[in-house]
Amino acid sequence: MNVFIAHAQILRKEAPKERGRSGLMVLKVGKNKRSTDALIQSVNQIIVRIPSHLSDRAAKLDVDSYIEIFGHVGGIVRRSQFSGEQHLSAELVANNIQPAAQMVEGNIEKHLFNRFIAIGLLRGVKTPEREGPPSTAYLQIGPDRPDLGRSFQHTGVVAMSAFGRVVDRLVEYEAGTALHVEGRVTGLLRKIPKPGAEGGFEESLEVGLVMDRVSPTAMVAERMLTPFDVAKPETKDATEEASEEAGAGEQEDSTVAEEQR
Repeated sequence: MNVFIAHAQILRKEAPKERGRSGLMVLKVGKNKRSTDALIQSVNQIIVRIPSHLSDRAAKLDVDSYIEIFGHVGGIVRRSQFSGEQHLSAELVANNIQPAAQMVEGNIEKHLFNRFIAIGLLRGVKTPEREGPPSTAYLQIGPDRPDLGRSFQHTGVVAMSAFGRVVDRLVEYEAGTALHVEGRVTGLLRKIPKPGAEGGFEESLEVGLVMDRVSPTAMVAERMLTPFDVAKPETKDATEEASEEAGAGEQEDSTVAEEQR
């Protein structure tokens, strides 16, 4: 199980650059937060990938309008071509989008919300060296994909931030424990130094997952226990999907860069 839902406002749209590829939406899911000088800060904005079968529906939705969106969470691994270091992040993929009607008067931002529910296998927990930062839990929510050494590839594992009592619960569970997790999605705005530019930064918007509840569960989907077969011949649909996913990663970088300028 892996479900994401939100009531949100459309801040920006990017249509697919090629037919059959994914588009993107930047959504507001809460009140604006005060900007800081921190290199990483939490914002109530998220990026959602819009698969090609939803392109026509997304085109009819206006920027600044409100929508209801259903989808799921996926894991992404990016590898530095310079150092070879891997960076684990997450993406949100829409399964359905539709216009939403405002039912309250006044400032609607405080009523915007999002939730995700996932069932998966605990892979491990990383505790910060000093007090303050959250712990990070690594949860397998999809098939266990092998490392293919690519600069961009999908993974069945996602990282989730945990605070307070949730951290206390996590330390009770061993690696491999099947867990039911509920939480919320936030945006992580990263400031990245520009190469060769003193004091200059580029900003990148990423998806952050925050755990609010965690408990053991009785079962997981069989596909998470089945080795991912990378050698299996791909059908036309599977090939198009892989191309679409790779294209989405390229589009995400360009969209965020344009949005934050």
